[in-house]
Amino acid sequence: MGMLKNGNDFGEDDDDGSWVKVEVDIEGYRTMGDPSFRKHYRLRKDTYETLLETLAHHLVYSGKVQRVRTPLDIPLLMVLWILANPDSFRSVALRFGVLPGTVYYHYAYIIEVLRELAPKYIQWPDAEERIVIKGSFQAYSGFPGIVGVVDGTYNNITAPIEQPDRYINRHDTFSFNTSVVCDHTLLIRDIHLGEVGSIHDQRVFRRSPLYQRLLNDDQQQLIAVDEHLIGDGAYSVSETNFIMSPFRNRGNMTELQRRFNYALCWCRARIEHTFGKAFGQWRRMKMLQCVNLDIATDHIMACFVLHNFMILNGEVLIDLEDAWEAPDDVLERLMENEPMPLEQHLINVLFCHLTH
Repeated sequence: MGMLKNGNDFGEDDDDGSWVKVEVDIEGYRTMGDPSFRKHYRLRKDTYETLLETLAHHLVYSGKVQRVRTPLDIPLLMVLWILANPDSFRSVALRFGVLPGTVYYHYAYIIEVLRELAPKYIQWPDAEERIVIKGSFQAYSGFPGIVGVVDGTYNNITAPIEQPDRYINRHDTFSFNTSVVCDHTLLIRDIHLGEVGSIHDQRVFRRSPLYQRLLNDDQQQLIAVDEHLIGDGAYSVSETNFIMSPFRNRGNMTELQRRFNYALCWCRARIEHTFGKAFGQWRRMKMLQCVNLDIATDHIMACFVLHNFMILNGEVLIDLEDAWEAPDDVLERLMENEPMPLEQHLINVLFCHLTH
């Protein structure tokens, strides 16, 4: 298993006598309550306890252990601290009174377990859920049929040892390009990660298992005829009938097209909120100083699983009502001299957009 680089290389011998463990009030970590607990570890204490039970159950159920002999509570706190902060493994070891190698050991297997739990917590919405999702989008924006918002995001990493140039993105940094679909509650409904940063957002999406399923016989099970995803201008609508993107502004846009673009962009803000919250909660995702790319992808997936786990356990990451708000002057300008409801205009434009 590869090692993370944090300051000095993380591969030194912890047993050579150079590391001196200090006494730490571990019991104080166990008894800490909200709001201090949530401030330090990014989730509520009750959510953490549910997560603790979930991980222990998975370790036994998956056969990784016959029973959990060592308490997982402090190891999980170590890992949450690592995911939420850019601290070095040495500083985390000092904080918890253990060796750096112990921190890394718990980190590696816990993010692996979280990655294995992804299919349980990152799921495509069924037909009933999609009714709720598209109803919410239409109620607030007038845009019909939206069941998800798709976009790509960069996860910056240190230069990989092999073929580093392939990981350089348009910002000239080394990264993965991760494709994500979210719904109106910021819940992630699909994720495809591990693609190199040099690949365009649309191509990353086309390489995802979701895209392949949508092209094949599964499409009607995943997206009905009157449903679609929305994305930004990086996504072309010419190849498929299940993704909508803005009209390109070549200086000759009609009023309906401008309205269409505005409503679409208003809804598309949901994916920006999703990325903002995920990267804000689990800040180490912004820059992974990681030699082992498998560990890096496990780390990213673990963070997005935790993002969903919090939402599914009732944590409020954003005021959903306030998130729909748009500047009043923009709305007034759009609605001025409007002879019929905005919803009908959008349906008309949507029809034109799909058939041309």
